[in-house]
Amino acid sequence: MGSIINVSEIVEFAVRIEQNGFKFYIESIKKLSDDRLVKLFQFLADEEFKHEETFKHLLTKVGTYIPHETYPGEYEAYMLDFLKTHALANEAALKERLNSIKTVADAVEVALSFEKDSIILFTMLKKYVDDKNKPLVESIIQEEVAHIFKITQYRQGK
Repeated sequence: MGSIINVSEIVEFAVRIEQNGFKFYIESIKKLSDDRLVKLFQFLADEEFKHEETFKHLLTKVGTYIPHETYPGEYEAYMLDFLKTHALANEAALKERLNSIKTVADAVEVALSFEKDSIILFTMLKKYVDDKNKPLVESIIQEEVAHIFKITQYRQGK
């Protein structure tokens, strides 16, 4: 049987997502001239950096998760496919998303997609961390929810 993705691998992926989120917001700022959006994206970049540090710290605490499988490699296949669906899963996806930004509206839509994907990923991650670390992951999920609210407020002109 191939290697099984464990919770530490999921957390490592979360670190990469936060790094890509930081890059997305910083690079988007360079492309935009809307002062309100630049301020919002700088705030969100700072948040992504904080989350990256939190997940790096969590890496030192997590154990290995070995799931029940109905066939060898089932969990690994599921996780790899799932992780590939994130809006900013890798450098190629990040570059593609950045290249797609031509307007402020484009940047807002990509940001919303990124934050929603992060909530889904971190909600899944929360299932696999031990009980004492669940509140930490939940706090990050709630911050991502707050990010969506801030982006939505921006879009509504508030």
